[in-house]
Amino acid sequence: MMLEYFRYQQTPAGRVVNDNLPNKSSDLLGVMSFTLGQFEIKAKGEQPSVGDTLLLPVKGSKQLSLQLKVVGVEPLITPIGAWSAKCKGPAQANFNVRVADITCDNCLEVTSLEFIDFSGDVQADALLGMNKQGWQADSHEQVCPICCNKK
Repeated sequence: MMLEYFRYQQTPAGRVVNDNLPNKSSDLLGVMSFTLGQFEIKAKGEQPSVGDTLLLPVKGSKQLSLQLKVVGVEPLITPIGAWSAKCKGPAQANFNVRVADITCDNCLEVTSLEFIDFSGDVQADALLGMNKQGWQADSHEQVCPICCNKK
């Protein structure tokens, strides 16, 4: 499923974060996407290990990170401290980021929410994104995470 590759957490532009070492980030040097969900990440900084999860910024997003599983890693000769990681991810490299203003049916608070439109059914994709962010949402009712936690 496409959503397993996204986390609702911002990763700063030009950085890559190792989920196992969240306080340390590396300078992102480049991302190459191959067919069938294969990615190559080049960065300078703390080298990841096989099995680690890397978080990368999603172009055009302020709330989403792309989540890739490291399947191979090797140091690069230049620049010093650089590495290249082979990663598993979604079978596409460009994502349609959308924003929706959502009103909680309980507290009436309006929240601006980003989601990935990947199926062509914008409403269904928005609901999936909302639920992944802690909302209880269906086509009839949307309840924010704060109200959900009060129950």
